[in-house]
Amino acid sequence: MSEPSTAGSEPSSAAVDGPAQTQEAAALVRDEEIWFSDGNVVLEAQGRVFRVYQGLLSRDSEVFRDLFTIPQPSSEETYDGCAVVHLMDHPEELRHLLRVIFDGKRYYHSNHQLDFSIVAALVRLSNKYQVDYVRDIYLSRMTSCFCTDLKTWDAVRSKHGSSVMNFSDKDAIAAVNIVRLTGASSMLPSAMYLCCQLDTELLLQGSPRLDGTLECLSLQDLAACINARSSLVRVAISSSLDVLDPSKPSLQCDNMRCRRTVESMRRRILDGGSPARGLAPSDVLISEVPNIRNAQRLHFTGSDLCQNCGDVLCSAEQCRRNQFWEGLPKHLSVGIAIPADWPHAQNPPSSSYVSSI
Repeated sequence: MSEPSTAGSEPSSAAVDGPAQTQEAAALVRDEEIWFSDGNVVLEAQGRVFRVYQGLLSRDSEVFRDLFTIPQPSSEETYDGCAVVHLMDHPEELRHLLRVIFDGKRYYHSNHQLDFSIVAALVRLSNKYQVDYVRDIYLSRMTSCFCTDLKTWDAVRSKHGSSVMNFSDKDAIAAVNIVRLTGASSMLPSAMYLCCQLDTELLLQGSPRLDGTLECLSLQDLAACINARSSLVRVAISSSLDVLDPSKPSLQCDNMRCRRTVESMRRRILDGGSPARGLAPSDVLISEVPNIRNAQRLHFTGSDLCQNCGDVLCSAEQCRRNQFWEGLPKHLSVGIAIPADWPHAQNPPSSSYVSSI
């Protein structure tokens, strides 16, 4: 395969077959990167043209193969001696797909962290053109963040990414839509949960994509998300109050400072939500463990929680989060069967803190 030409200038009229096409072709911009001098077909997307190999595209994509077999009129449009195929895609997103198909070893190495927008573009277009191996590879990057395991979720949420993909909270909207597009249902609970944490205006208006259009949830998913938010707030408050119940046998401590501390933590939740959740009262998965451990450390200065009470509360808090995660698909009512690889509730452990849960 020859190397892409580095020539990036706009084509002259001499590059066009026939004077009738001169004016149209003058408005086209030759892509500086994806332009093979011996390519035999030109793809056009929003005025950007890519010269590539028809045979390689046909090999990897049934859609392109069918597209190229459609009989063309004798007056078909050509550019630089090649037939022109017009596509409706954004040129930047199309460039990502063509990079992988024609030079996959050079771009997007498997151990490189990619931005969500690149991964999403590759999944969308590879799904559209049925380039299955590309779709599967980049869906696996996406599932490294929108995952089924709580420990993994904690890690990627705190870092806004995994080793192979970074993301922002607003990308959850596109992630939900990609689930609906591809059927990758294991991503849906975590993606929908993150949508529930977004600002209402962003949820309603959508998040902008490269082509200027807005990535919006379907009306059904938007309604499910809005309905789930109030439910999540109730779950967050009730489950946290249950963990911080000073009447539980495991919290019967002789030290009155511990009892007062637990009651104070409960009052803060009742008065305005958890300090850990701040302005995200529906984020049930935010852990109270750091606050509990902080109170435990203060015990050594003469106040707050003793070692035993702190340990009991942390164990109960982690169990609360595990139980919520296991039931997340049901909490969200996302309209799909629970993914096969979603964790199921385990038998309660026999340790001494079970009675406090």
